Amino acid sequence: MTKDELFKLLDALTLPEHIIDLLEAPNWRFWRKGQSLDRQQVFPLLREFIEGRTGKAEAKLRENAYFLLGRLLRDGMEPEFCQFLIDSLSRETDKYVLHTMLSGIGRLQLPVDIDVAPIIACSKSNEWLVRHSAIVALGMSNTDASRDAIRYWVKQEDEKHHKFELIYANAALGYIGEPGDIALLEQHIYSRIRDVKDSAVYAINNIKQRFGMNPLGEK
Repeated sequence: MTKDELFKLLDALTLPEHIIDLLEAPNWRFWRKGQSLDRQQVFPLLREFIEGRTGKAEAKLRENAYFLLGRLLRDGMEPEFCQFLIDSLSRETDKYVLHTMLSGIGRLQLPVDIDVAPIIACSKSNEWLVRHSAIVALGMSNTDASRDAIRYWVKQEDEKHHKFELIYANAALGYIGEPGDIALLEQHIYSRIRDVKDSAVYAINNIKQRFGMNPLGEK
């Protein structure tokens, strides 16, 4: 596939909202064609495509490229282009574009030396769609900065108001939390909100399993 062919596909692609995998979309043939591309050639071309379409009216076109970039990074991590994807969060304002980007990032195992500051900023967004997907994405970054950002949400006491933030943050901390986080999570194991309680129990047991500790209810 040539550069012109790739750009033409990206220009024509229409992604449904909240898409999880392009294979589920009507345009799944696009992904089949994308699989034939040489990775070392595709990543620079995607960056070129994104940097060449900076206007607000071209946000959807950038979203197409961000989606493909995130999907290709799942098949093979390239830190330079992973960092480019994350840094691009700071340049986008459309909540649906940001959600697509963060959803892609949230399915990657992020290298520990990747700067996640733009994801942390998104986790404080006023837009719940952005905020929630950013919290999930932080669970893919096993760093102190990510843990601290997730702990902020786990510490929230107003469970009714922050129900979904707590659910996502509990789960995320379960992936990258440390034994010292168990006491923090325990404040939610008696929650009257079932999903908050279940996510806290799951997170605690996940941490204990990772560190060779007995799960809740066992001595």
